[in-house]
Amino acid sequence: MLIRSRRYVTLIACAAAGTAAQNPARAEDAPAARPADTGELQEITVTARYRSESLQVTPISISALSSGDLESRGITSVTDLTASVPSTTLTTEGSTGGNTLVAYIRGLGQSNFSPAFQPGVPIYVDDIYQPIAFGSFLTLGDVDNVEVLRGPQGTLFGKNSEGGAVAIHSVDPTGGGNGYVQAGAGSFGERKLRGAFDFSLIPDKLFVRVAAGSERTDGYVTRFDYNCLNPGNGNKIAPSIHSDCEVGKEGGINDTYGRVAIKWLPTDNVIARLSASTTQNTDQAVAEVPLIINPTYPGSALPAYNTRVAVPLTGVPITSALINRNPYSNYATFSNPLNGLSFSAEAPQNAWDVTGRVDWKLSDSMTFTSISGYRNFKGTIPEYKNGPLPINMIRNVITYENFSEEDRVSGDLFDKKLEWTVGAFFFRGRGLDTGDINLSVSQIGPFFGINEVTSDPTKQQNESGYLHSVYHFTDQLSLEAGLRYSHDSFEWTYTGYDLPQVPANNLKPPGAYVFGVPAIRTTSKDSRVDPKVAIQYQWTPSIMTYAQYSTGYKGGGTNPNPVNAAQATPFTVEQLKAYEVGAKTDFFNRHLTLNVAGYINNVTGLQLIGFANTTVGGTTTLNAGQALIKGGEAEIQARPFGGLLLNASAGYMDFAYHSLGPAAFTAQNPGGLRFSDVAPYSPKFKGNLGVQYTLDMAGWGALTPRVDYTYTTRVYFDPQNLLASSQGGFSLINAHLLWAGADGKFSAALDANNVGNKLYYVSKFNQLSSFGILTGQPAEPRNFLVSLKYAF
Repeated sequence: MLIRSRRYVTLIACAAAGTAAQNPARAEDAPAARPADTGELQEITVTARYRSESLQVTPISISALSSGDLESRGITSVTDLTASVPSTTLTTEGSTGGNTLVAYIRGLGQSNFSPAFQPGVPIYVDDIYQPIAFGSFLTLGDVDNVEVLRGPQGTLFGKNSEGGAVAIHSVDPTGGGNGYVQAGAGSFGERKLRGAFDFSLIPDKLFVRVAAGSERTDGYVTRFDYNCLNPGNGNKIAPSIHSDCEVGKEGGINDTYGRVAIKWLPTDNVIARLSASTTQNTDQAVAEVPLIINPTYPGSALPAYNTRVAVPLTGVPITSALINRNPYSNYATFSNPLNGLSFSAEAPQNAWDVTGRVDWKLSDSMTFTSISGYRNFKGTIPEYKNGPLPINMIRNVITYENFSEEDRVSGDLFDKKLEWTVGAFFFRGRGLDTGDINLSVSQIGPFFGINEVTSDPTKQQNESGYLHSVYHFTDQLSLEAGLRYSHDSFEWTYTGYDLPQVPANNLKPPGAYVFGVPAIRTTSKDSRVDPKVAIQYQWTPSIMTYAQYSTGYKGGGTNPNPVNAAQATPFTVEQLKAYEVGAKTDFFNRHLTLNVAGYINNVTGLQLIGFANTTVGGTTTLNAGQALIKGGEAEIQARPFGGLLLNASAGYMDFAYHSLGPAAFTAQNPGGLRFSDVAPYSPKFKGNLGVQYTLDMAGWGALTPRVDYTYTTRVYFDPQNLLASSQGGFSLINAHLLWAGADGKFSAALDANNVGNKLYYVSKFNQLSSFGILTGQPAEPRNFLVSLKYAF
C-alpha cells in the first residue's frame, strides 16, 4: 500500500500492510471487473464490528467499496474517496505540512502534520492504527476493500476515532498461483508500473503474496526564475543561469514500494499471517502558489521589512508583483540570498513496517485474535513562501516509530442470541520533530528575522480495554452495547537554539536558547470511559432502522510550532457525545438500495489551530468551547436494468458554536473566532452522482464507461473562516473507461480527471495578519492516464 496521491501532490510513507480482511472480495489480480448485465445488486459484507456481516444489517453509517468499485471509479488513493463518501473530506495540508492527510468526517478531524496532534479520523490498515496524520497518505494499491465509518467508533476502534475511521483491507494470500502486471502512462510525464504474484510454498498450508510498484510524475506547478522573467529590474539578486527561466517543478512524485504477505494454516483452527513492506521516495515539494501578498494588511510586518531590509539589501520588495499570472507557477527558489540558507526542493520519505496476525478458533462459538504491528518512518517537509526573497523557509524532518498490540476474543452464547467481543489494546509511539526555521519577516521590537533550529522529542502511549455485545431479543429486535476504558499519556519537549540572521537580530543572538531555557517539557494524562448503546429493528427483510448514542475523543497535545516560550503551551482532550438515527433499505428485489442517517454531535473542548496574530508569527492552539453539529446523509445504489449502474450520495451539515471561551474574537484577540464561523475542511453540502453502463461486446469482451459528478459548497481552510482562505463552491467531473477482454486476462483503462479543467484549491494557508501573505495548493489540472493490465 503506497502512501501518496496521484491527484494532488504525493509522497510515500509506510506501506502499512499485512493482515487481510475476514470477508473475501475481488483481488487486484482477478479478471477485470465486468458488472453483471442483469440481476440484483451485489451484497456488501463489512467487518466494522469485528465480524463479517451484511452492510444492510449493520447499524453504523458505512461507505464500503470493493476493489472492483475502486477500479471502476478510478479511485487510486485515499483522497479520491472524498468525492464518493458523504460528510467526508480527505485531502492534503499543503507545503506547510507536506503530504499530511487532512481527514474530517462530520465536522471533526485534524489538519496538522505534527506528532504534537492526534488524528480525529484515524486510518487503519488491516486493523493497524496509523498514529499521526503525516505519513497516513495512502495509495490504494494491492487493496481488497475500503470501509469509511462515519461517527465516533470509540468502543471498538478506540483511540482518537471521534469523527469516524477509514479501514483499509489488503488482498489476502490464497496460494492460487495468480497475479497481475499493470503499466500506465499519462499527463505530466506520469509513468506507472505495479504488479503482484500469489503462490503456495506448501499446498493448502503456506501461501505467499508479493506486490510491488513504482510511479513517477514530473510535477504540475513550475518554479520560474524571477530575474529571467523580469529582466532589467536592477535588483541585487544573482542573475539567472536558466535559459528557459524554469528552475524546477512542484507536485511531482518518484515513489517505489514493495510488500510481502505470508499466510500459514498450521491446523484447521489456526490462521497466522505475517507481512512486511517498505517504501522509498524522493517526491518534489508540495505544489503551492502565492495568492495574496498584501503589505498593507492590518498587522503585517511587510511594510517595515520592505523599507528596512528587502529593498536596501536586494532591491526587490515583497509585493503582489511576485504573484505570477500563471496560476500553476511561482518564483520559489528554496534559498535565502541574505543568509545563504538553502533547502532541497524534494520531500523524501522512507518507511518500513511489519504486521502479524493470528486467528485461532477456540471452539465453534469462540475465536481468539491477536494483531501486532511495528512501523518505522522518516520524512521531510520543505516549506518555502514564495518568491526570490523568502518570507519564510522551514524544513521539518519527522522521525517516528510505533508499536501496537491488540488481543481480543469474540464469540456467541445462548444459541447465537448474544454476540460478544472482549479485548485489550496497547500502543506506544516515539518521535522526533527537527525543524530548520527561517522567518525572515518576523518582527521582534526593532529587529527582523528568526533563524533557529529546534529538536523536539515526543512520546505517547495508550492502554485500553473494551467489551462489545449485541443481543438479539427476536429475529427483528437487537440491542447493541459497548464500553471502552482508555488511558492516554503524552509528552513533548521543546528544545532549540538561534542561528545567525541577516540582518542581525540582537534580541536573538546566535547560540541563544529559542525558548530562553534549554528545554520546556509538557505532559498530559487522561483516563476515560466511552460507552455505546444502539437499538435496531428489522421491520422486513429489506428495511432496517436503528438509533444509537456513543461518545468519542481526540487526545490532548501541545502547540507544535511556537517561536517563543509564550506559545509553547499544551491543550487538552476534545470530547464528543453523538446521537444518530438511520435506516438501511433495499427495494425491487435488490435493484435499489437507499441508506440514510441523521446525527447530532455535541463536541466540547474543540482543538482549533490558528496562526498567531502577531508580527512574530508561529501558531496557537486552543480548546474552543462547545459546538453543536447536526446533519444528514444519504447513499443510493441502483441497477435499473441490464448493465446500467447508478451511485449517488449526499451529505448536509449545520455547524454552530455555542461557546468559544478563550478562543473568542475580542479587541485583545483579533485573530479569534466568531459564533458565525464553522469547522475547517467541512462543507455544508456535498453531493455525488456516478453513472456507468456495461456494453457486452460478445467475443470482444465488455466496455464500461463511467462518469462521476461531484458538487461541493464553500470550504474554509482555517477556523477563522477568512473568505480569502476558502474555496468557493465548485463542480468536478471525472471519467473512466474500462475495457475487459472476454478471457478475463487483458484489460485497458482510460482515466480522465478534472475533465472541466477546474482551477480549485485543496488547501490554503493564511499568514496575512503576520506576514501579509496567503498561499494555496492548487489541485492538479485536467489529466489523463492510460493503463494496460494483464491478469494471470
